[in-house]
Amino acid sequence: MNYSVVPDFVAIGGLIAVFWTLLRRTRESRLNFWLVGWGLLLIHIVAEFVARNTPGSANGAWSVAVAMLILTANAFLWASNDQLDIGWRNLSIVVFSAVPDVAFLTLDTYGSHSTWAYALLTAAGMGSMLWMLRAWHTAADRPTRRWRTSLVLAAYAVQGALVAWGHPGEAVTWMLVWHYLAVAEFYRATAPCPSASVRFTMISFIAWAFVFPVANLMYLLWPHVHVDGEVWNLPKFLVATGMTFTLLEEQLSKAEYASLHDALTGLPNRRMLVRQLQETMTRARVAGALMALVVIDLDGFKEINDTLGHAVGDEVLQWAARQFRTRLGRGDVLARLGGDEFAVVLTDVPDRDAADRIAQNLRLALASGMVTRGRQLAIRASVGFSMYPADGEEADRLYAVADRAMYERKPYRQEQDAPPDANTGRVISSA
Repeated sequence: MNYSVVPDFVAIGGLIAVFWTLLRRTRESRLNFWLVGWGLLLIHIVAEFVARNTPGSANGAWSVAVAMLILTANAFLWASNDQLDIGWRNLSIVVFSAVPDVAFLTLDTYGSHSTWAYALLTAAGMGSMLWMLRAWHTAADRPTRRWRTSLVLAAYAVQGALVAWGHPGEAVTWMLVWHYLAVAEFYRATAPCPSASVRFTMISFIAWAFVFPVANLMYLLWPHVHVDGEVWNLPKFLVATGMTFTLLEEQLSKAEYASLHDALTGLPNRRMLVRQLQETMTRARVAGALMALVVIDLDGFKEINDTLGHAVGDEVLQWAARQFRTRLGRGDVLARLGGDEFAVVLTDVPDRDAADRIAQNLRLALASGMVTRGRQLAIRASVGFSMYPADGEEADRLYAVADRAMYERKPYRQEQDAPPDANTGRVISSA
């Protein structure tokens, strides 16, 4: 008995256990089809074991083994798109799109010489992959549909040429090569950011793709040279390592983002504001430019929470954040400091009058009021600002001046000045 693949079986089995644990802990949806891919690779190893130890079933077992490699690539391709729930639709797309290619390699394994059958399966394979990649979708459309279509047409044109020249075995090798090269590109193109782990995984997929032609070439040129199986399997484990580190990097990135942003509005929080303010002050100091810090407080927000509930209060904060954004330039930074308080870093203002105009525009951004759950809410805000460097050259000093200016300007009108709630007639937010 040949047990050379048993260590691979144990290693891939352990890897599946690790990814399963990560899926349960992170709820990272891509792991669904990563797990499918590694599970299919486990079947590939079992089929290879059968092929090596049962000569009478070798052809069938080798067909299954190579088919699992194609299906694994399809699963990894599908893992790069946005439709990642483990349902019959997605699984059927992954499986059925590979059927013509599996039939092609099965014919080759059994030594068929029917050029017409190979040509027909090549055309069917092109159609099935176009179907799969048409169903494949990401919000950013990367890679684009045109690119995906061009990839499939080019790949199957090469396969068709190899069939026409009477080389179906080389066509199977090419089939494996282009599938894993495509996985490498899809993995890179759909990554949130081009990190070191993403590049490492992409290179590992490329190495996996070239294992197949290099192994065939070595067998033809140096048939007596023995290369240990672990050398050919190394790219698989490098891919697994890269995937694991990609997940780790993304989790760290998400944790850092959460620590610097407000969960309710998605705006930078106080910690992020301080960082952005310091950076803006440094740039202004170097350029000899001016900048401003605006502090905004929603008037009467506590009454909204007390009378209508915190759910409505949350809607008001989200609405206010959207309204403020409409009055700001691309380089300006809007942050939520906590409660009903916001702040804005104006990165480039020519003078104090310009800063005052922007501050008043932010206050007026809420003038239209907000309609929620059948109620018209009158939302008002008080604003104050400070200028760098005139009002201070330290972040704490700028904030203190802007905050004091905001409270000095805070209006205390009579209740009748505020528009009433359309349903009840009582004031919802007075300023």
